[in-house]
Amino acid sequence: MKKGSILYHEEFRFKNGEIGDKLLVLLNTPKLPSEPYLFCKVTSKQNGKSKIPGCHPSFSLFFIPGSEEFFNKDTWLQLYEIYPFDAASVLQDSLTKQLIEKGSLKSNTIKDLMNCISKIRDIETEYKRLILGKHGLLEQLLKDKKFKIRVK
Repeated sequence: MKKGSILYHEEFRFKNGEIGDKLLVLLNTPKLPSEPYLFCKVTSKQNGKSKIPGCHPSFSLFFIPGSEEFFNKDTWLQLYEIYPFDAASVLQDSLTKQLIEKGSLKSNTIKDLMNCISKIRDIETEYKRLILGKHGLLEQLLKDKKFKIRVK
């Protein structure tokens, strides 16, 4: 599995403790065994969300129109909740067929998604580092003027 993989989890544990089936997108390609796999949920329920393709940083969403990618329906990647899984859990769930890779996002979509993640303020800095890599995170912090480089 690599960044952009689309997976189906048969017994996904939501933040509220409920368990159900869910499509997920892998946001990073972890360096094993120390780094976690970082997933976001996807939904096809519009519930007032924008249908303009791409990034919606103020809502921590990324919209993919139906039939443009793997998804048959309009789909929103919910970037306001990122779910870390350790390698052992991913392996166990894969072996028991609870976690099945179904497809992958196109490379241009992955690039746009990474750019979107760099703009979202709700994502923890450590998660951004694991998703974007050290250089991508540093570039974003400098662009946001959170850090300045002093030249002596």
